[in-house]
Amino acid sequence: MISTLEILWIVLAFCVLWVTAFVCWAIYHIAMVARNIHLVLDEAKQALHQIEDAITGVKDKMEHHAKLLDPLIALAGHAIRNVKNNKED
Repeated sequence: MISTLEILWIVLAFCVLWVTAFVCWAIYHIAMVARNIHLVLDEAKQALHQIEDAITGVKDKMEHHAKLLDPLIALAGHAIRNVKNNKED
């Protein structure tokens, strides 16, 4: 016949089995959440790099056009000064 102490050990072993199963299940889900967070952060990083590249491209184009406009603005200023000086004479 099985004694009460043996029944206690069987019940404790069964409880340890269930606790172990729950801990494994929890670790698995925590790992999946961490994986999803990692994937989202990678996508965000790629999006930020694309935005940075776009902003750099626009900045380079603006600087290029600004360099082209500098002589035109200087010429327009010179022409306005000449017209102003001619009106004063």
